[in-house]
Amino acid sequence: MASGELPPRGTHEVDLLSGAVRVSLHGEFDLSTETELVTWLRQALLDHPGMDLHVEVSGVSFLDSSGIRALLRSQSAAVAHGRGFRLTGAQGTIREVLEIVDVYDLLTGHQPTPS
Repeated sequence: MASGELPPRGTHEVDLLSGAVRVSLHGEFDLSTETELVTWLRQALLDHPGMDLHVEVSGVSFLDSSGIRALLRSQSAAVAHGRGFRLTGAQGTIREVLEIVDVYDLLTGHQPTPS
């Protein structure tokens, strides 16, 4: 990194699992990183045809509506290509935000418990 250059707000790592490709996210995901996030997840689908997409978010420290939109777009793309999509590792504030906007169950594949 050049002197005076800020570190990236969000980073990712890609790992292969049995039948799935896992993209582990770290850092902050908002409007400034939305395009990168969509690109990383799309590329994981393209690079690993036929594999489900798992997105690990335990290393995410901030997620706003733009980050959520990127996750939803990626989930839709996976399903459109006959792939599974699962968000894992959502905890604390990240899980709360996903629950408040009512997408936690959709992205994680959890079935809501009847009230």
